[in-house]
Amino acid sequence: MKNEKLMQEGSIPELLIKMSFPVILIMMVTVLYNMADVFFIGRTGDRFQLAAISLSGPVFSAISAFNTLIGFGGCTASSIALGEGREDLVRKYSAFVLYASLGLGIVLGALIIAGMNPLLALLGTDESTAAYAAEYLRVLGAGAPFLIMSGALGNTVRADGDAKNAMIASLTGTLLNVALDPIFIALFHWGCTGAALATVIGNIVSFLLLLRTVSEKPAFSLSPKDFTLRKEVSLHVLSLGLPMAASTLLMSFSSTISNRLTVSYGNEVIAARDIAGKSAMLIPMIAMGICMGVQPAISYVYGRKDQARLRKIVLGVGTVCLVFAAVTSAAFFLFREQFISAFSPDPDIIYLGKQMMLGTLVAVPVESVYHMCSTYLQATGKVAYATLTSLLQKGLVFVPVLIVMERLLGLPGIIYANAVTTMISTAIALVLCTSWSRQIAVAC
Repeated sequence: MKNEKLMQEGSIPELLIKMSFPVILIMMVTVLYNMADVFFIGRTGDRFQLAAISLSGPVFSAISAFNTLIGFGGCTASSIALGEGREDLVRKYSAFVLYASLGLGIVLGALIIAGMNPLLALLGTDESTAAYAAEYLRVLGAGAPFLIMSGALGNTVRADGDAKNAMIASLTGTLLNVALDPIFIALFHWGCTGAALATVIGNIVSFLLLLRTVSEKPAFSLSPKDFTLRKEVSLHVLSLGLPMAASTLLMSFSSTISNRLTVSYGNEVIAARDIAGKSAMLIPMIAMGICMGVQPAISYVYGRKDQARLRKIVLGVGTVCLVFAAVTSAAFFLFREQFISAFSPDPDIIYLGKQMMLGTLVAVPVESVYHMCSTYLQATGKVAYATLTSLLQKGLVFVPVLIVMERLLGLPGIIYANAVTTMISTAIALVLCTSWSRQIAVAC
């Protein structure tokens, strides 16, 4: 009841502190987690291992897409049901999240391991990176059930506004991952295998903590008796999770295309791009965390048909995201060389990384608006618009822009393709949000 009162009556600062701040910490921890493998592999000075991890990124994104499909869908469905007073549905949604995640994780992990050779060819590895990428992916495939379950439950826990426990679980798992990286990579010299093993162990610990948290919530259920594949539960959860999951899955596909184009310029370019991307991802991830943190509140007030409250939350949080992204992007630009050199002493990688980081930062403030639009459409259940919005930046616009710009400008075209994509995608997303807001106003 306390969390529901916060979603219904809390001020924007209260929502940001109590709901968004824990998710922001999760996002920061996620950035730290993504940086850890790159940092410790990068410090070995082996650009081929660094490139192998980067080339394996689309597979990790694909795994993330499935935990988002189930977890974010379960969170949205449960938040709306709580707003409507339907705790019976919440129990079914939470049980579906757990067991569907387990099943998908087993299937996906088996596919990764069994299809290793064609997968490596698809990712664009060569004789210098294929063996390292295979090491990394075998361990990720074995741990896929835990990677999916921990992500899915982490999203579901936030359905009633409880971002704190999701944060604790994520923070614990990621800090363990970061602590194990230097042991496995620097001390034991396990390289890519050690990096992947640290990732899997961290996710197992996060999953166990989340499992305990969900089991203690009276409105939620982990009982097999509440698990059902009936379409009013399964299809509802999957349809609500589809926009963000489709975005992540398409990002995996787009990253594969981008990798194959970029690798033709050399493995050092792939390594520099990965370091620059990891260094600059903190700002958009925090902006996304702000939006995701208030998503349950948006869903809750939408379920109550409180249009005034809905508008206040979306506009207020969107403004905070935009201002934050603009200020922090400027700061990152000033210190971009220090960020890049912290990951690799290679002068070629530092030089290329500075250019690539600039290409990322230039559109970050606009990207924060894009995240708010996507969250708003997702949280209010406008599946068609939300799906289209999520697909714009990650593929529908990005892939053709990338191909055209690379052919016209070469490597600079690859560097700035994402910035051009973000501008176009955000403009379209704003049009869709305006249209949907008018429909809500008429319905209310």
